[in-house]
Amino acid sequence: MKKETVKMRLWGLVIVPMMIIVFKNLYSLTNGALLGIFFGAVNGSMWEQIKVVMLSYLVWSLVEAIGKRSGFHRFAVSRIISLWFVGIFCLASYLLIYALGVESAGLPRFICAIAVCFSAFALSARLEYGERKIEQLFLPCVFMMLLLIAVYCSFTVFPPHMILFEDIQTGMYGIIPEYIDSGAIALDTLYRV
Repeated sequence: MKKETVKMRLWGLVIVPMMIIVFKNLYSLTNGALLGIFFGAVNGSMWEQIKVVMLSYLVWSLVEAIGKRSGFHRFAVSRIISLWFVGIFCLASYLLIYALGVESAGLPRFICAIAVCFSAFALSARLEYGERKIEQLFLPCVFMMLLLIAVYCSFTVFPPHMILFEDIQTGMYGIIPEYIDSGAIALDTLYRV
């Protein structure tokens, strides 16, 4: 691995967690603007948290891709595969946290997200600089990236009524109205039990 590549990877290990924090709070920072709705977390659902982690990893991958002079196909294939790795393993870890019943899951989710991103960087480096010929996977990976963009766009705007998209605190989906009475939601939750 080149010295510049190692520097970029190390910077990624520092900047991606900061981007996760910024994207997580982007909705409130932009005061509910379209930019915050589309790229930030609008509620505490698992999908919104996974979306933020994947977006942070993707943005850093694009920053690294700009500086690539050679081996772009290997880099792109390794990053798209590792991006799917980020999504799948974030989902698995968040479902585990949900199954364990951790009420304030902010810190455990963040720790899992950082660990998954670090693992994804390692997977990407192994794929990119390994012996396997992964260049032939470029077109399927482009298709997988387009599929991921389609899923991102549709689920961000129209979240289905599934546990993955449900806000943990309110039980609602999508953007939570500002005038919502959290006490009534808590009583309604007790009534359901």
